[in-house]
Amino acid sequence: MTRNNRRRRAATLGTAVLMAGAMTALAGCSSGGSAAADGTLSMYTWVSSQSDRDQWESFVSLAQKEDPDLKITIDGPNFNDYWTKVKTRLSGSNPPCILTTQAARAQELEGLLLPLDDLIKSNDVDTSDYDASMLDGMTVDGTIRAIPYDAEPIVLFYNADAFTAAGLTPPGATYTREQFISDAKALTSGDKKGLAIAPGISIPTAWATADGYSGVDEDGTLDLTNSDFVDEIQSFFDLVSVDQVANAPEAADSSDVSQAAFTSGDAAMLLEGPWMYGTFDEAADFTMGVTIVPSTSGEAHGMTQGSGFGIAKNCSDPDAAFKAILAMTTTPVLEAQAQSRGIVPSRPEAVPAWAEGKSPEAAAAVDALLENASAYITTPTWNQVETLMSQYGVEGYRGEKTADEIMDTIQNSVGE
Repeated sequence: MTRNNRRRRAATLGTAVLMAGAMTALAGCSSGGSAAADGTLSMYTWVSSQSDRDQWESFVSLAQKEDPDLKITIDGPNFNDYWTKVKTRLSGSNPPCILTTQAARAQELEGLLLPLDDLIKSNDVDTSDYDASMLDGMTVDGTIRAIPYDAEPIVLFYNADAFTAAGLTPPGATYTREQFISDAKALTSGDKKGLAIAPGISIPTAWATADGYSGVDEDGTLDLTNSDFVDEIQSFFDLVSVDQVANAPEAADSSDVSQAAFTSGDAAMLLEGPWMYGTFDEAADFTMGVTIVPSTSGEAHGMTQGSGFGIAKNCSDPDAAFKAILAMTTTPVLEAQAQSRGIVPSRPEAVPAWAEGKSPEAAAAVDALLENASAYITTPTWNQVETLMSQYGVEGYRGEKTADEIMDTIQNSVGE
């Protein structure tokens, strides 16, 4: 069973954050693993697009409002390449000091990321100011390896107009599996489906997390074959093969396929991250609603995904790097990022900034999920798990194989 983390609300870090000189956002070459002569730090991260670069540069520029001397150079490959190239980058000359990681991938970077507990203590950081599930996700071998900047619980988007047309009551911040399946059947007619599904393991894991189960045990070991998790995956497969409220995804499908099915009105519901709210709202020609991932009890249990800033183990000035990280994760910075880029902030007190301009039910759903959340925790072999689930999961959705067979195949193939 996954860790059941209540989001802790506490006093803020304080109105002033001490910073060592670090940062300007000129893109291009890294300037070195320690603070340069002029106080510049380097950050290595994923830069898949101009949007990515704009995001990192906005973290910098927002932090510079507190400290105009703050300087950082930004460098890195696309997202998919980052997880392998970061290891090579740190073994070369002039390695970067600041690294980014996802909570779901922190285990992969264990050998690269400096434990931050001593720096947290020496800087009087109150960790309860951050989302507890995300800190849990950033903890490897008992030590915190990154400070999160967002905490994104998977939500259920729905077509409110379709609910109304079918004579259904739109869900609130509670939603039982029984009611969800009933609604999905009522919303399924001909080519129109109640739900759109993408291949892969993350969304089925969010479904399992809603009932308190995970494919990773308390020791961080892959545990796809535990009976409770298998039952959850089977119930997700059954939405296609038994309940017939969704089409089986193809192994080669990207998430764009299921997203397009939702925004076009071909599917009435979709499980996705809240970071997609603005994109969906702009693309959809209907009133969009947001609720929790359905659970057996109907109560919310969120699976949070998110990213954060860590420090390379071979950074020669970790104090300067840590203070730069604190500067980029203050409440004002995260509030501004929530408003401009749609992230759900890792600081609970900044979450209302995400809710601005969104529907009240969307805000209520995110709040409910964050109040009882577990991080999306994976293992170093999770890329293989994701690939194999995309490949073999299709047979589960079609009813050709059981979840027990598929999870056993994946567990044995990965070899953990």
